[in-house]
Amino acid sequence: MKNPANVIASRGRAERPVAGVAPARSRWRPDAGTAILFWLIPAALYYAFLLSAGSPGLFAPVNFGLTFNSMLLHMLQGRFDVDPAAIGPEGYLRDGSVYAYFGVFPALFRAAFLWLPGFARTDFTRIACLVAVVAMALFKLMSVRLMWRRAGAQASSSLLALLAAAILVSGPQIEFLRPSIYQEVELWAGAMAAAFVYLFLRGLNQGGGFTSRLLAAMAAAAGLALLTRVSMALGLYVAVGAIWLGEAWRASRARQWPIGLVAPAVILAGFVGVTALINFERWGNPLVFADFTKSLILDQYPDRLARLQRYGEFNLARIGYGIGYYFAPFWALRDGAGQLLWSGFEDGFADCCVELPPGSFLVSDPLLIGLGVFGLAHAFRKGVERRDLLLAAALGLAVPWLLMLTAFAMSFRYRIEFYPLIELFAFLGFARLAARPTARATAPVALGAFAGIVTAHAFWLLYMLSPFGPAGQRMGAQGIVELYASLFR
Repeated sequence: MKNPANVIASRGRAERPVAGVAPARSRWRPDAGTAILFWLIPAALYYAFLLSAGSPGLFAPVNFGLTFNSMLLHMLQGRFDVDPAAIGPEGYLRDGSVYAYFGVFPALFRAAFLWLPGFARTDFTRIACLVAVVAMALFKLMSVRLMWRRAGAQASSSLLALLAAAILVSGPQIEFLRPSIYQEVELWAGAMAAAFVYLFLRGLNQGGGFTSRLLAAMAAAAGLALLTRVSMALGLYVAVGAIWLGEAWRASRARQWPIGLVAPAVILAGFVGVTALINFERWGNPLVFADFTKSLILDQYPDRLARLQRYGEFNLARIGYGIGYYFAPFWALRDGAGQLLWSGFEDGFADCCVELPPGSFLVSDPLLIGLGVFGLAHAFRKGVERRDLLLAAALGLAVPWLLMLTAFAMSFRYRIEFYPLIELFAFLGFARLAARPTARATAPVALGAFAGIVTAHAFWLLYMLSPFGPAGQRMGAQGIVELYASLFR
């Protein structure tokens, strides 16, 4: 038996540095989950390239690109109107002043550039789009990393790499990179929703559950979305509100005072109060987000107001058409009489703002759809923990779906509001697939990732070429193939 004293002494000798030999340095090596976050650097450069394509650079002007500059400068003076020259026909005339219906967050973002001498004349739209899409991609990568680690030590690094690549160079991170103030708002809303999904997945998977700090962060994401785009924000508010109520119920049943739930509630209420104030200053009513009766664009489309008043801004009768628009875009084809399919329904219910290009999630996002279906099939099975919380989040994230499918106008960029729900279940499906990796799973995931990358770039190109405005008017008598063939020339 070894003498303990000799063992200790021998260890001490082994730990002493040998003369003339430098001690070995331990180098930090990130695991695969952390390594994918560094992929965002070249991806950001690529996003910048796409956003500046066909222009002198990232500060090249876009239509109405000074709107948010004007909005910020006016807010600093205690006003909520904008310069009519900046917003043009997208403005709303009320009591002699022109207002924008856009949320104020994009204007607040520009506060970081106020120190520049030429701030009022510098268009930051492309820069803002770049920051928003990078933030959106970052939170999605963090969600992928979180679920990969949750899958355990046996989780497949190959599947991780494939999904990370698909996140970075396909889907909404690519196909919506058309710089415009309309798209900027959607990208910011998408970034806030991506942050919300990541925070929700943390609460769903961490041992401490939905702590006060985590709920406060989710409330902040929802509140910032409310200052950006109300349709996305409503979904986040419903989701975090339902989770908050669930946590409050559990605390009451355990006879605990839910003091930790006060901060999230205050944050949610605070953003509601700020938004109500902005609405009141713009429209004279804290519950109105846009008064379409005062829209200047009605001069171009004089029949639109009558349709809005007849059918409403949202109408359940449009759901069938909306599903076709976003998932099976046969509306862009012509019938035997040369009319666009379902054009009679479009004129009656969907207003005249069905925009190009036609697209389908089934074509642009095969990997996310496949993983989402797989995740959904297992998410609510008997025995799955915290199904109530998952149901609350899913119902909340389904709200933007309902709003977009019933809205009086349908646009390619509105597709971004469908992604948070799809991605939530896709991340859950990925975790389940990665936890039980098989050789047969890698090939279809790789094929789905490749197909999504190709089609996302194709949709990006079509979106860049597509003119804004009513599709029927922009197409004229041309078919969809003829239109894009002429635009490519």
